[in-house]
Amino acid sequence: MGPNPALGVFYHWVGGFASGTFYLPFRRVRAWAWETYWLVGGVFSWILVPWILGLTLTQDLPQVLRET
Repeated sequence: MGPNPALGVFYHWVGGFASGTFYLPFRRVRAWAWETYWLVGGVFSWILVPWILGLTLTQDLPQVLRET
């Protein structure tokens, strides 16, 4: 696969959008301590979402991870 600048710009846009909208749910949890909402955000963004996307976008995620 050769270089694809348009795909790179798209990925950059998606990353910017994701980081810009990361704090939207925190408007509803202003009474929480900052440690709590960082922990909740971390669990979603570091554990749950990667596994959900991996299971959705691959045929056999455990096999892919074993081969890697």
